[in-house]
Amino acid sequence: MGNSPDQSFIGPETPGVPANWDDAKESFKSFRDSAGRILRQGARFRVFEYTENVDGSLSNPREVVLGDEVTDIEWRVHLANRKASFFVFDGQRGAEDLYVTRNGLPATDKIKEDPDRSNLRNADVPQLERAERLEIDPGEKLISQRQSAPVELANTKQHIPIKSLGTLQLDEKGRLVVLGGYGESNSTETPPRPIDEYASNDTWFDDASDGTVKARVCLRDGSKIDADAAYVLVGPPDFAPGIGNVVSLFDTLWDTMVREVNLPPSTPATPMLSLLSEQKAVWNANGGASLSGFKPSFVRDVYPLLKRALGARDVHVSGIQNPNYHKTTMLNWAKLSALTGALAADGAELRQSIFRFMRNPDDSSVNWKQMPRGFGDEYTALDNGSPTARSFLSLTRIQYATLREWATNNFVDDWPGEEPIFSSAVNPTPDDLDQAAAENSVGGPFFPGIDVSWLIRTKDIFSEPFRLRIPSQPEDETSASPLKIGGLEFRPGFFSQQMALPWQADFYDCHKERHEDPDGNEYYFMWWTAHRPDDVFPSGKLAQERWVRGFDEHALDPDDPDNLENLERFNQMQKRWFELKFVSVKNGDHYEEEP
Repeated sequence: MGNSPDQSFIGPETPGVPANWDDAKESFKSFRDSAGRILRQGARFRVFEYTENVDGSLSNPREVVLGDEVTDIEWRVHLANRKASFFVFDGQRGAEDLYVTRNGLPATDKIKEDPDRSNLRNADVPQLERAERLEIDPGEKLISQRQSAPVELANTKQHIPIKSLGTLQLDEKGRLVVLGGYGESNSTETPPRPIDEYASNDTWFDDASDGTVKARVCLRDGSKIDADAAYVLVGPPDFAPGIGNVVSLFDTLWDTMVREVNLPPSTPATPMLSLLSEQKAVWNANGGASLSGFKPSFVRDVYPLLKRALGARDVHVSGIQNPNYHKTTMLNWAKLSALTGALAADGAELRQSIFRFMRNPDDSSVNWKQMPRGFGDEYTALDNGSPTARSFLSLTRIQYATLREWATNNFVDDWPGEEPIFSSAVNPTPDDLDQAAAENSVGGPFFPGIDVSWLIRTKDIFSEPFRLRIPSQPEDETSASPLKIGGLEFRPGFFSQQMALPWQADFYDCHKERHEDPDGNEYYFMWWTAHRPDDVFPSGKLAQERWVRGFDEHALDPDDPDNLENLERFNQMQKRWFELKFVSVKNGDHYEEEP
């Protein structure tokens, strides 16, 4: 999202290279237009063709562009926002059976205590009227060479105070660019009903969305070929683009693909999918318990994870007594990767020491001290005073298994001697596009999340690794009913419906929190600090301050602006979110805010 009406940038297309990155200057370009408004990020879609081999396998991906045999590419995009008609968010309630039980409850059944919430958002709207009155759905829209002017995904329902879910554009080669919404949210009441909690506020609407992307390739001989469909998610800005999530969406997807999604015989033999196949075979051979027998690459598999963990220091003050511990202990990449030579013994000891601090995702005990020091999906249990193991964030099972192999010296020492410099690919591959987009999104915890929530881990929505079960044909040419996932229909708006309404409410409240274990030891836990910073270095300063400090002076309780009774915090974020600074300027060994 972004509130600039006419300027944008293209999102990540190369793994390791963040959004809006200037390769030549090795810095971020501005995320704002000349008036200081935030640029929308465009997701660019391409079509690829493969060679089908004699054995049915696919290889040699090549991008399909206009010219020669291709006269046009018809792009059809269907974005929707169904938040206002969905269930009230209450942690993992609904996860156990994919909302089957909650679908059987009356709309007005009391679900949450504080504030008082029923089973459904806007429960007073009758069931037969809910889609028409509560859902923003412009339908499937077409853009192609014959109709190449930008297409606005305008909301046509006058009673819903949202202008648009985004814009469709074509680039010079006929590729599709999807721009999301403008970060808008509004209430149907005048004056607006006060936002009084982080996730489910009746009468409110926003322009987050998600949905399908389809491509029909038109050939010179008059024939047409429908490509496999894709998907797009639209969420809030990433205000710390140089800081990666310890558990990215790509990590969560990779974990789901390795452990639960089958590889069809026609799986292309690309580097990423070949690696996936290798890991899946080892994981299955070990009974789903480890990656013993698989050798991770330090540069590809370990270094990025540790780098993202270290980066969190720039946007989160943890309160630990030795804030330089991670810097002095973990920045010696040569030692962390050494299997031979003078650094090997110290490296082996350090690897084991780091791994001992990792929270085991299969451990059912409550480990306050372990890492990552973040909240988990079952935050509700912690908030109620009875935490479970899942109240705290853990690495995915595959991330943890990878680090276990590294800690036992079973890895490839391919460290080049200095940190790798990634540059944008001129012609990104399908692997590149899949990984680059997902690794810059949040993969957990899902309470409810920022870009997407826990439904993304549902194996039945995938037809094959990284591909969703979506018909490739235009909607007006198929009579197929939407895929049923538990008690839900898998259709546009499927993922964003779980998210906070309006989005700004949870975007304020997902800040770090202080908790004490049963022995009285103090801990600070983070949410999604790599997207929504907790603490930042203001421009030119070496001491960190609250990221939302500009809102505090307007708080009803200046001494404690995060007080749950201080509803002004929501009002400030809803009205002024675009004033917040991007943490996008490299200053020595850390990132600081833009000037």
